[in-house]
Amino acid sequence: MLARRLVLSAGIAAVLSLSAVAASNEAAAGRVPRSQPSCTYPESNAEALVILANYYPGYWWDHTDLTVAAHVHPSATAEQRAAIADAISTWSTVLDDCFDGVVTLTDVSGQQRRAADIVIHYTPHAGGVVFAGIAICGDHKCQNVHVRTDLPKSLGVDPYPAFYLGWITMHELGHALGIGHATNLEESTDLMGYGWTQEIEPTLSQCDVEELAYVFAWAFAGTEPYQPGPGPFDCS
Repeated sequence: MLARRLVLSAGIAAVLSLSAVAASNEAAAGRVPRSQPSCTYPESNAEALVILANYYPGYWWDHTDLTVAAHVHPSATAEQRAAIADAISTWSTVLDDCFDGVVTLTDVSGQQRRAADIVIHYTPHAGGVVFAGIAICGDHKCQNVHVRTDLPKSLGVDPYPAFYLGWITMHELGHALGIGHATNLEESTDLMGYGWTQEIEPTLSQCDVEELAYVFAWAFAGTEPYQPGPGPFDCS
């Protein structure tokens, strides 16, 4: 199974159950509990989703008007470029549908690439035989997302379909926004799992959206920015 042979980003172990701990922490801090997204997306088979800020200090956003730019290698085909643009557009639409302008994602490719909050670099051989995509994010920024446009022939996927490149882009954008992997990583067909293949389309799920609402809880509460609470985020 292709997805099981690709390390899309660093594996992260799950630690704490979310619901009771997060609620008590927010109540103790006098914060308003997270708002429910104003949208309904499909459920997935993710048990829970890791919260990246729990493992990487500063790996969360202190502003909500996010920008993204794609730096695409000249060898990328027209189909690949279209898949990349569609992946970015999909996440932008999801945020518009679900968060009513509280959190936005604007594509500034070709305009303000170096100043963008999220920069995705598409190169033919990034990662060698190790990964198809990886998000290396820093303190309130994520300008080192790498996705390869040409998979190793040893993986037996020739040609590399453009739609799969788009799915990997969506997965890595999920990380850039702050969503971690599904805790049942190898089995889950959630967008943030590894269980999807060329034949099984990943599910951008309600749990993905609800974790984003949790990650950006400060924005919905109307307070100064603060880092997300403990995880993983329970999808049940």
